[in-house]
Amino acid sequence: MEKAIITSKERITEGGCNACGFVKCITYTIHFEDGRSAALDALDLPSLVRTIAIKNGWREWVEIIGIGEERVHLVKNSQVVSMDETAHEICYKKEWRRIESPKQFEDTKRLFEQVNEILETIFDVEGYLIKLRKKKCLSN
Repeated sequence: MEKAIITSKERITEGGCNACGFVKCITYTIHFEDGRSAALDALDLPSLVRTIAIKNGWREWVEIIGIGEERVHLVKNSQVVSMDETAHEICYKKEWRRIESPKQFEDTKRLFEQVNEILETIFDVEGYLIKLRKKKCLSN
């Protein structure tokens, strides 16, 4: 099982206007054993699954399905994984396999378990031993 470490940086920055005040901004980066790193959109299921799948040879393909509507797929060779998202859930589908899951988890251990279940069941990618390491707060 490959290992990955997620680091986070928390910054306090100005909100951008006189009324906004200060805003806490957290960024996440995943670091893999092979030395590669990638920024995560958020510490959530879709960001982790997409980033790890892409690291393992999958590529994004966007299908236009209507005016202003699109569906994102991940493709590798002749395999296609479709993703249907709602505000709080995501569904991964490949052939007859299907997993529905919440996007957010309060417990990171449960999040990482769900990421591995999707990677192994849908993407045929071996799971990762993922650890979260927080960094201190920085101010701009």
